[in-house]
Amino acid sequence: MTALAMTLMASCASGTAESESPSNRTVTWWDYFGYSPVSNQAVDTLIARYQQEHPHVQIKRTAIKFGEFHQKIVEAESAGTFPDIAVVDTSDVPWLASQNAIANLTPQFKRWDKGNQFLEPVLDSVTHQDNLFGVPLRSNTTALIYNKDLLAQGNIVNPPTTWDEMRAAAKTLTKDGRHGLCFGAAADETLTFNFLPLLWQAGGDISTIAEKPGVDALGLLDTFFNKDQSVPKEALNWSHSDAQTAFEQGKCAMMINGPWVLPSVAKASFQWGTAPLPAGEKGVFSPLGGEAWVIGSRSPNADVAWDVLQWLAESRNSAKELGGGLGAIPNRNDTLNDPVWKWGPGVGAYISEMLTTRSRSNYGPKYSKVSEAVWTMTQQVVKGEKKPQPAASEAAAKIRPLLPTS
Repeated sequence: MTALAMTLMASCASGTAESESPSNRTVTWWDYFGYSPVSNQAVDTLIARYQQEHPHVQIKRTAIKFGEFHQKIVEAESAGTFPDIAVVDTSDVPWLASQNAIANLTPQFKRWDKGNQFLEPVLDSVTHQDNLFGVPLRSNTTALIYNKDLLAQGNIVNPPTTWDEMRAAAKTLTKDGRHGLCFGAAADETLTFNFLPLLWQAGGDISTIAEKPGVDALGLLDTFFNKDQSVPKEALNWSHSDAQTAFEQGKCAMMINGPWVLPSVAKASFQWGTAPLPAGEKGVFSPLGGEAWVIGSRSPNADVAWDVLQWLAESRNSAKELGGGLGAIPNRNDTLNDPVWKWGPGVGAYISEMLTTRSRSNYGPKYSKVSEAVWTMTQQVVKGEKKPQPAASEAAAKIRPLLPTS
């Protein structure tokens, strides 16, 4: 357990707001949850409910397109126009903190009775230099989603639990114009997010990516794409949503994806199930995804903004919308076994993985450049442009100066 987590365990006391909110306060809020009617409505519902309970607070929401959001945040940080509340990918938290764009919330966490309940990787995801800079209200990870009908046709009784079983199953199920396994592998964070668990499961890490575990992880992907051809080459241009579509159309027998696809998969015409990611040599590790709700460092409404975040963290206020609406997985010790968070079929596999997630925020404020080096390396291998070892060595040289020094 980190020193910060231990401090929070010892220090948390009260969940009350820091001060009573003055009348007629307007809080600005930015997010990118307008990507679907369901997610958009979930956020609108939460905001409306908070305002109903706090009639003197008006939350002015701005929903920005997902593809434009990061640049808007960059511009706001530079111009000093950061909103009171912003919902950002947790991998952006260290960068925003290093730029003094967001408020240090460590003192608030220490006085908050929920602050000591977040799982350690979840706290890590909003930590920079041993301080907390966001409230991780929406966490997720990836798991294996499989077509039960197709597995039965291939005489596969249970979903694979190891790399060897996954390779064998994917190879067996690749036939009749269908592939055994699908996942998003586009040249962006999508591919990094799907590569990292393989790296960790092999016993490696970003800082040692050119060593044997990193090469083994790349070798597995090389096998999937090139030797066995059990993953379609088209996946090199796929987002998570593209992989979801292929799976729902019966073009892939198994898929690695997040809980956000479950409501759509539930409408499929075949029987399906979920399982933890198959284990590598060092076990099962999964990537921690999701967002943190952060407060602008210059916000004149920081007290009200903090009250909003505490309110959202109460399951009775938000579990339905954060779960079923936004695909969130419980991320605290006091919510992991709460039935209110089992919002749909297949969620259980994701909940079980929350104890073995790892945060990308540990890779520091230059993570976006680290990720680019990772996905570039991986695409070079699966496209057949480079062998795993040379590709990993080249990536390591790019990554080394980007990582935190302590």
